[in-house]
Amino acid sequence: MPPSADQQSLNDLRHQSLVAEFRRNIGNRILVLIASFPFFYVGELVDVESDTVFVQAEFSNVPVLDNVILRTHIDNIQVYFIETPGTPIPEIRL
Repeated sequence: MPPSADQQSLNDLRHQSLVAEFRRNIGNRILVLIASFPFFYVGELVDVESDTVFVQAEFSNVPVLDNVILRTHIDNIQVYFIETPGTPIPEIRL
């Protein structure tokens, strides 16, 4: 069954809000958890194109991806945390 107009509108608003938040925070560090490989990474949010975020990874659970720009569609992001001056990303040890 296709989504109702209200559901479609709510999903569109959610999507637009996420894109706007990521765009506002370009240049900040971000921790991203996703359900698929590589599962998580931390780095600088360098760009947002349409509904895809680009992060210059500092580290992840896969060392070969460190220092690589990772692209993630916002619908694939399960959890994220954007660092701000008063709320730093805690040190993570693997």
